[in-house]
Amino acid sequence: MDELELLKQGWKRQEDVLPKLSYKEIYQMILKKSSSIVKWIFVISIIEFLLWASLDIIFRVTGVHAEVEKESMGTFSLIASILSYVILIYFIIRFYLNYKKIQSTDSTKVLMENIIRTRRTVKQYIWINISFFATLMFGTTLYMVFFTEEFQKNGGGETPIWLIIVVTLITIGVFVGIIALFYRLIYGILTRRLKRNYKELEKLEI
Repeated sequence: MDELELLKQGWKRQEDVLPKLSYKEIYQMILKKSSSIVKWIFVISIIEFLLWASLDIIFRVTGVHAEVEKESMGTFSLIASILSYVILIYFIIRFYLNYKKIQSTDSTKVLMENIIRTRRTVKQYIWINISFFATLMFGTTLYMVFFTEEFQKNGGGETPIWLIIVVTLITIGVFVGIIALFYRLIYGILTRRLKRNYKELEKLEI
């Protein structure tokens, strides 16, 4: 008997020994993994919310916020803070609802739809946050240049507007890149795992 036949017999014996999982058992495993991933997305979003809230409190305690108000930016800062909190709370609620939906899923098709919905929600969250951050930075610069007296008093009027805008855009690009990398590392890993689960569910449906 040649070596190939021996290998074939070995594989056959291994297949006989390995446990054969049923459709329901495989589905339950994927459901459990998907539920755990979405739970982590929800938890991370809460941690992010607490982080930003903590920074806001630190700025107020250390007097940084008071300095912003002195520069006639109190209203602008308040509106920006409210919008950021609204965005975070809105997506935290959506992540929680996605988690509850996946937990109560009772069919492969519905679970696949919930996975797609969750991945779409995460992508929306990332792009909205990045867009909001970039718009906020650019808007803050324009507000300081055109609507604060302190900027003009400190010699800001001598600096060309185009130079300020170019430097601002470069700075925004750097920060957006850092934030995008952070989101890709944290949320990207989780959404890729969800995608793998989705593909496993597709095989079950075949």
